[in-house]
Amino acid sequence: MKRFNNYKRKTHGLVINLRVLLFFLIFICSAVGYLQAENDIQRSTYSLKIENKKLTEAIDVVQRKTGYIFFYQDESLDKKKIVNLATSNQTIQQILDRLFEDTDNAYFIDGRQVFVRRKNEVKTIPTSLQNPKITIKGRVLDAQGGAVIGASVVEKGTTNGVVTDVDGYFTLANITPNAVIAVTYVGFMAQTVVAKADQVYNIRLMEDPKLMEEVVVIGYGTQRRSLVTSAISKLTVDETNLRQVTSPGQLLDGRIAGVTTSTGSGNLGSGERMSIRGISSLSASNEPLYVIDGIPITNQNANLYDFGESMGSLSTLNITDIESIEVLKDAASAAIYGSRATNGVIVITTKSGKEGKSDIRVNVTTGFTKFPNIGKIKMADSSLYIRDYNEGVANYNKQYGLSIGNSGYKIPISNPFGNLPDTDWMDVITQTGTFYSVDASFSGGTKKTKFYIGANYTNQEGVIKTNKMEKINLKAKISHELTTWLEVGANNSANYMKNNQVPGANLGTTIIGRAILQRPFDRPYKPNGDYYVGGTDELTFHNPLQILNEQDSYFEDLRYLGNFYGLLKYKNKLSWKYSFNADVQNTYDYTYYNEKHPYGMGFGRLLDRTRLIKNLLSENVINYNDKFKDFSLNAMVGHSFQKVTTTTTYIDARNFPSPSFTVASAAAETTSSTGKGIYAMESYFGRTTLSYLDKYILTGTLRTDGSSRFAKDYRWGWFPSVSLGWNMSEEKFLKDRDAEVKFRVSYGKTGNQDGIGSYAYQALMSGGTNYGGASGIAVSTFGNEILTWEKADQYDVGFDVTLFKGKLNMMLDLYQKNTKDLIYSMPVHATTGVTSITSNIGSMRNRGGEFTVNTHFNFGKFEWLSQFNIATNSNKITALIGDDAPISVGGNRALQVGKEMGAYYIFIKEGIYQYDGEVPKEQYEIGVRAGDVKWRDVDGNGIINDNDRVVTGSPNPDFFGGWNNTFRYNGFQLDVFFSYMYGNDVYAQWQVDVAKLGHRNAVLKEHAENRWTGPGSTNKYPRSLNGDANNTRNSDRWLEDGSFIRLRTLTLSYNFPAKMLSKVYMKSLRVFCQGDNLFLITKYPGWDPQVSNNLDPRFLNVDTFAVPQPRTFTIGANISF
Repeated sequence: MKRFNNYKRKTHGLVINLRVLLFFLIFICSAVGYLQAENDIQRSTYSLKIENKKLTEAIDVVQRKTGYIFFYQDESLDKKKIVNLATSNQTIQQILDRLFEDTDNAYFIDGRQVFVRRKNEVKTIPTSLQNPKITIKGRVLDAQGGAVIGASVVEKGTTNGVVTDVDGYFTLANITPNAVIAVTYVGFMAQTVVAKADQVYNIRLMEDPKLMEEVVVIGYGTQRRSLVTSAISKLTVDETNLRQVTSPGQLLDGRIAGVTTSTGSGNLGSGERMSIRGISSLSASNEPLYVIDGIPITNQNANLYDFGESMGSLSTLNITDIESIEVLKDAASAAIYGSRATNGVIVITTKSGKEGKSDIRVNVTTGFTKFPNIGKIKMADSSLYIRDYNEGVANYNKQYGLSIGNSGYKIPISNPFGNLPDTDWMDVITQTGTFYSVDASFSGGTKKTKFYIGANYTNQEGVIKTNKMEKINLKAKISHELTTWLEVGANNSANYMKNNQVPGANLGTTIIGRAILQRPFDRPYKPNGDYYVGGTDELTFHNPLQILNEQDSYFEDLRYLGNFYGLLKYKNKLSWKYSFNADVQNTYDYTYYNEKHPYGMGFGRLLDRTRLIKNLLSENVINYNDKFKDFSLNAMVGHSFQKVTTTTTYIDARNFPSPSFTVASAAAETTSSTGKGIYAMESYFGRTTLSYLDKYILTGTLRTDGSSRFAKDYRWGWFPSVSLGWNMSEEKFLKDRDAEVKFRVSYGKTGNQDGIGSYAYQALMSGGTNYGGASGIAVSTFGNEILTWEKADQYDVGFDVTLFKGKLNMMLDLYQKNTKDLIYSMPVHATTGVTSITSNIGSMRNRGGEFTVNTHFNFGKFEWLSQFNIATNSNKITALIGDDAPISVGGNRALQVGKEMGAYYIFIKEGIYQYDGEVPKEQYEIGVRAGDVKWRDVDGNGIINDNDRVVTGSPNPDFFGGWNNTFRYNGFQLDVFFSYMYGNDVYAQWQVDVAKLGHRNAVLKEHAENRWTGPGSTNKYPRSLNGDANNTRNSDRWLEDGSFIRLRTLTLSYNFPAKMLSKVYMKSLRVFCQGDNLFLITKYPGWDPQVSNNLDPRFLNVDTFAVPQPRTFTIGANISF
């Protein structure tokens, strides 16, 4: 212990000077501020096929496929020309050269405009159009109010047009009055206006919702949506779908089909569990792999030692830095990540600088949070509680023949405070939490250099007193093209969070439980200001205010994410990228109980734990792109090496000489421990995509991973996938129809190795063992040299459909995932000296479907967008070692073949005994009487014990999803977002305590008022009985329907007109007000069916008075310059 005698918390009281951070930000901004913006239209290639079309029809096809706008006079075109043309990855010039060959036409290109004329015409605008008529001016903006650079503004039926400048402004002269002006830009839907003399126009273009043209992020690259042959969903993050959350994962709740989110509680930064297409493992990690800007991050939730609650692994990140979130659902998309992809992959891409004028954005939000529906759980008041308690005492005394003076006689109570009002214990511990956040970013770039710099400060209070969180985020991202063949870049972020948490369930009960279970007449303070002490005649449970006020507890997390790369390019076909990535996380968990705290034991106690995780990754990736006539090829191969080192230090110090002297070395009693773990993984991977005319697409991937977590003969795993895509809209039977249809089918194999520790195949020794007065070491864990990966075979079939010029988009997927070699810690005989050994014990199946439909309609100035998704998943354990009997995993859960993961292992209530004569002899002898619960006697022996439990119920929903609606009119926007879930059961553990009628704890009003009082009185709630243990077994009494519909977000916003803002040098200004979690429709009797105190997949949907997700009200502004 000597090494800790001079222990001192070096980072305790860590103070970050915001002025220094702001100076640092301004310095960086100034250093790159010299970059001047340019506008350059990217050179793009296109693949198309035209068969037996007239020249005018062929031009329409080219215009639709490329986004270029054509201007010509009908009489100037060759009407006899029949076009047959097939191109693959050709530029617009190459396409037009072939289109107009053997004709009398010539063309020239201006930006996104193509002017067609006869070869003997002068290549200028006709003189008749050069005479001044009227002039209009205006500005073209996107949906978020940003300038659209290079948009075409053209007088219809003529070649008279211009393009917008770098600020989105345009001036168009020589217009015929009342002419129709068309405004177009690739990727956006066209808009038209009528020309009026001297009018200034503010034209807002909406993104074209054609998903087939969308670019999505895939593993180690990007791909056009039309070439994607796997199940990938994308959420583009912008101001309109952001809400007040503490983790990026919470943004996906209800937004992406097949993704479910459970939170540990509504406390700030609480841990969460995300599930993609169901649960795939018994005890290894069921979390998806998170990849942030190419870095697979460590996904180890920080388990707060003293709070019984985990912190979300993404809680430190700045949500406003995120540009998009892609969810890789099937093996075809995820297998490129191999052994970590069974549970899916979530790829987070942060914002980057773009070519053009520099952009400064500032986001400011503030608001407050409240405990939702706090009065929903109604407790008995003092008079009802006393009546129930005394009835329970009387029943006990009568049953056992006790009277005053007998040993064991229980004494009735009265209200010691007379007629004083009852204590509102929930009001004692809750508060209205406030929050504010300031976010700023500076981005821009030239053709060669692009940069993005961001900073954020957030300060939040929770709905439980003393719960608060502070976050600071800094980000700098830059790329530079040194030559035409060499590019370098860096992406760095520093994220700091300090979280003052509140006690969780491992201290006996949650802080809410400590409050709400107090008797209604009890008080937190004595008349002299001292605390009433829990666990005595004064209070039943520890005083919740004493717990909150008399401890200094916080959790600090400092996380650095860094990426440095070099990219060699050769002729736009071949590239080699080397990158070095680092994810370094330093956490510190500090709790000091002073001498007044129940766990301070009169002299104070310090609990201190630090953890340092270093995740270093080196990668080499080679890409090759080429085309051969009608074929296009993309091939990628790569190698990676990753090493993760974790070190921990833990100190428990007790009995301090003074409340003002709390360093560990001053304590009379100190225990400590240290730990270190290392694991490494080496990988080789590749992917090839072959396309024929963008009609038929074949993609194959292969990855092999070698992990130090397994023994030599089982170290390497192979993870292949293959997928096919058929763009049916390119076939003749759909060619001329306004429809884009793609069929997808895939198979792949993925793996899982998380959650088993770094040395699962090796026997481990631990110190601290004493024998005969001497210290020594002993075997603490058996090794398993044949332990191997969990492996999942996944099958997927899907359709992507776009109709009515992008106004309707649909995606349908059906899948099955078979997981084998499930990893689980199997119990072993106690004589071995250890309790379990990690083994591969069985298999599991997940099967389901997902459907998403998006619509986009315009009615004049009114616009309506809708996104709806629904998903279903069926889970079943298909094999386990041993027989088919249930394997209890503790509490109220078991594993059993044919049942789903997380099924409840509980007793079944059959009613209430109405007469003593109904009670079986075996139960009567142990105290069961009329008015007690009648349990199902499964084995029929008259005895109720663990053999009478059955596996029943489901924590998993039958179906779930979300529905978002956006309404826009004249700058106003209303967003209404619902999430829903149906068919899931929640084990309301909190009801066990508040249903103990006749005990010293508070009870539910409904139970007390409707308890059994005699034959025929009720068959629902049992009698009051002090000391009862029969009526509160783990049973279906506490199993509740967790189905719900939640108004997740309601947002009203207004975008100010660009003309008004230009006078104050603003590009855009959006103001908004938002409500989150405004109402909840559910039969669940608790506050929130979507929280779970235990995020272990075996114990999901257990509510032990968890803090519900708060109701949040926000106002804010988004400004750009």
